Amino acid sequence: MNYKTTIEVKSSQKNTFKAVSKELNKWWGRVDNSDINKVGDIFSVYFEDTEWQFEITKFSMHDEIHWKCIFSNHTVPGLENVKEEWLNTEIVWKLKEVEEGVEISFEHVGLTPALNCYDVCNNGWDFFINSLKDYLENEGGSPRIVE
Repeated sequence: MNYKTTIEVKSSQKNTFKAVSKELNKWWGRVDNSDINKVGDIFSVYFEDTEWQFEITKFSMHDEIHWKCIFSNHTVPGLENVKEEWLNTEIVWKLKEVEEGVEISFEHVGLTPALNCYDVCNNGWDFFINSLKDYLENEGGSPRIVE
């Protein structure tokens, strides 16, 4: 079973899509390319010694974006064999307008309980999805930015 969650945010669909395609550093982590505009664009996200590189595999303006992990150097103190667990997994964002704002459906395809990092990553996504909500609704957000 893949990690999945759905939340509602008080934001516009346009701003929400911008946050998950161009403003990852405001709610998730340090990013090396904030010019994500089309299928084939590549970006990396960094947390201390961890780097994940993603390629955009679907880009439907304001509605849906998919990121495929094409490089994984994941490090988690105390966990073994996690370095490449995200490799070839896919992160799927689907956005839908609702009465009070936008419904965000998030799925990390391939992030399953069989992975050594599942509990850490599950908790991490829970935290960062809430960080995204805080960023969109309150101009807050709690990205993990470590140079």
